[in-house]
Amino acid sequence: MRRKHSHEDPDPAFEPLAIIGDPSTANLLAARLRAEDIDVWLRGETSGPYPVGVGGLAEVQIFVDAVRLADARQVYDEFMRDN
Repeated sequence: MRRKHSHEDPDPAFEPLAIIGDPSTANLLAARLRAEDIDVWLRGETSGPYPVGVGGLAEVQIFVDAVRLADARQVYDEFMRDN
């Protein structure tokens, strides 16, 4: 189950990982998580029909498969340290 951006609520099997203030960074992190075979759900105004890329409206919430949350946190920590 590979998920992209959505305004809908994530599946209950997903847990919040982070809120990223830059949509490009959020997409890079999502790609990194997917490379580790971690299912990702992104939610934010950047995914709507009229994307907003500045200020608080540019924030993207990142949700991951709850079963892989510990792995996702490790990937997130490494990603943030490197970027």
